[in-house]
Amino acid sequence: MQKNRIIPFGYCVINGKYALNICESEAVQKIFSDYIGGKSLKTIAAEMQIPYNANKTAWNKNMVSRVLENKKYIGENGYPKIVTQHEFEQAAQIKAERTTYRNPVLQTNPQRINTITITEYEPTDEIQRMTNEINRLLDSETSDKENIEALIIKCAQLKYSAIKEVVT
Repeated sequence: MQKNRIIPFGYCVINGKYALNICESEAVQKIFSDYIGGKSLKTIAAEMQIPYNANKTAWNKNMVSRVLENKKYIGENGYPKIVTQHEFEQAAQIKAERTTYRNPVLQTNPQRINTITITEYEPTDEIQRMTNEINRLLDSETSDKENIEALIIKCAQLKYSAIKEVVT
């Protein structure tokens, strides 16, 4: 089975070292800028002009989301920096605010609740790797449905075990 991307979008390898792919790295900067500016994942995906890879020219909101979550863009693990730490954190904060579930009971009658349990979630490298593998398999034309289902269940178990509850 052919892999869609070995190197994250925005990068290439030159003389055995990670380097910026100029067109793609500018697209990564635009993704962060547009998202921080208020655009939705779906809108950004629809506006992308540069193909994600040779097999996938059209973008979807999951691809954009993966770009926004990838810490390599702030210079981790030997990758050149594409966005600043501040931009990365801003995008993460906006993403968290947009996807946070607000319990209607807390909004309508807060005095009924003495303590509030908040869950914190920090994906591990293994969860990120597995999520990328699932997305890669879902994006491929020839996919093994049983293998994908098994990976999704295993990834969900890892995510569940990574949740930490904080009582306030």
